[in-house]
Amino acid sequence: MASISETTPRSNQLRAALLALLCCIPFVGCITVDDQGNPLEDRKKSNYWNLQKLPEGPFWSEKEKSVPFLVVGLPGDIPERYILKNVPEPVDQGRLAAGTAFAAGYIMMTMMERPKHDTYLCSPEFIYNSLNGGKNVGLEILEVMEFLKGVGCADRSTFSASDPYIRPDQEDIAAAHDHRISGFARVDLSRPTHIMANLLEGKPVIVTLQVSENFLSLDDMEWKKPEGLPMGRHTVALIGFDRKAETWIFQNSAGEDWGHNGRFSLHRQWFSRLATQGYVAW
Repeated sequence: MASISETTPRSNQLRAALLALLCCIPFVGCITVDDQGNPLEDRKKSNYWNLQKLPEGPFWSEKEKSVPFLVVGLPGDIPERYILKNVPEPVDQGRLAAGTAFAAGYIMMTMMERPKHDTYLCSPEFIYNSLNGGKNVGLEILEVMEFLKGVGCADRSTFSASDPYIRPDQEDIAAAHDHRISGFARVDLSRPTHIMANLLEGKPVIVTLQVSENFLSLDDMEWKKPEGLPMGRHTVALIGFDRKAETWIFQNSAGEDWGHNGRFSLHRQWFSRLATQGYVAW
């Protein structure tokens, strides 16, 4: 019971797109600090990825700290490996800084609504264009969750404007009201059992990660470790785990040619340093 308490033209294109979207997130920047929390100088950033020196997350804003955690009990028999079913196919967010809308909207919201509306696809464009203020800027998970609870998400078949300046009209907003979440909560990312328990209840965990240069051009399933300069923060959907490998499994929004069919895994040790926020909804 839950309680509240390689390098190809295509890969180059993907890298450029991800680089563009990450670089245009001014208030969603990478937390480049030392172990005392002091900002790093630019010349030191290339040595930023030190597992022993990176501060452990997550990192919550003051507003986020008022959101309760969702604590879920683990079943008696935990599988060695588990991946959520009925995850929508990977799609590409393109050059928009819309990772949060794709993770929380396109993936999470679609999965929640599909049992009741089998053709429904949550429109990440509806969410992003409603919240970005007409600019190509990143969104925090909390503001997207609040939007999904208060407004909802229109079906992608009725609103899929890729231009971030096109805002939904009143008809779009009214239609979105039929697809709203009842609530949301934080997940204690420092406790693997809490993450696994939510996954085993069918809930994807929406997570923001600090990412590096080599993440942008990942062409394998495993993101072994961050390398290169810090590139900012990016939100993805945590959809599974492998207990033997001690990895979490994610789906990104860079299309199926990125990573391994649009997905990647990350070891728990690195996850504990790179994950900044995590939420679930119901």
